[in-house]
Amino acid sequence: MAASKSFFNTPLLLGHNESYLPPIRGGGHALQILAGPSLMVAVLGLQMLKKQLSGLHKSEIWNHIWKFLSKAEARDKLGRVVQFFCRFLQGACVHMPASFPLQQHTKVIAEVQTTLDWARRTHRWGKAMPHIPVLGEAVNSGDVLEATQRAILITYFIQDRIYWLLKVGILKFESYSAVQWHRRNLRFITLSHVLNFSLCVRDVMRIREKQQLKDPKYSGTKEAEETAEKSIYDNQRMMFRYVLTFAQMLHVSQVKQMDDWYVGLMGVVSSCIDVSRQW
Repeated sequence: MAASKSFFNTPLLLGHNESYLPPIRGGGHALQILAGPSLMVAVLGLQMLKKQLSGLHKSEIWNHIWKFLSKAEARDKLGRVVQFFCRFLQGACVHMPASFPLQQHTKVIAEVQTTLDWARRTHRWGKAMPHIPVLGEAVNSGDVLEATQRAILITYFIQDRIYWLLKVGILKFESYSAVQWHRRNLRFITLSHVLNFSLCVRDVMRIREKQQLKDPKYSGTKEAEETAEKSIYDNQRMMFRYVLTFAQMLHVSQVKQMDDWYVGLMGVVSSCIDVSRQW
């Protein structure tokens, strides 16, 4: 057998479309090749400008953004914003004329939505873990509402992992396709949103009651009153979020067919609330 003339199967530096310096076939090809290096030079230029203006390379906001993106939950909710915005675009295109500019991109929009949905679901392993101790505490304390909500939520997460296993073909059920199992499971998270709404209502009522009883934790000082009002505001904001997600799950599970354009907007708003909590 003749010895190979080169260690590499394809040229490393020159002469191949996958080389560092491929033969340029036109202006468009050159722009594609230069896209990455050009953006790198641009961000380097911005960084050097920052150093010249502030005297520092370090940036607090940059570090904060990176810490935010380092959180799995933050990336998940940010992806959900884009995912439901794609649903909104698809729903809006249904009501637009054929000449509407986005009509030619509906397949791409659908692919982005589906890919994000699948990527988010792939990385959900372990999401039930923080809820298990809370479930135990709720059972021991006799908190039926909290225990029921946590039990249903944990069940949803477990069944969501089963859906993933069905989708990739590791599991096969005779009675359910992967999609049918998923839609059935969405009914659990729908009920969980109702129970979460109820928990928020209960928290608000308890805070108001303690304020009336002059509980020093929630009244009597400016700091205590601000803490109480912040807690009430946070609960009310989450109540609004649960109303939105309840409607979304009714639609996605096909329990109640609605319109993608406004369901998509609901998803964007509720996801932005989730993102703000991670920020």
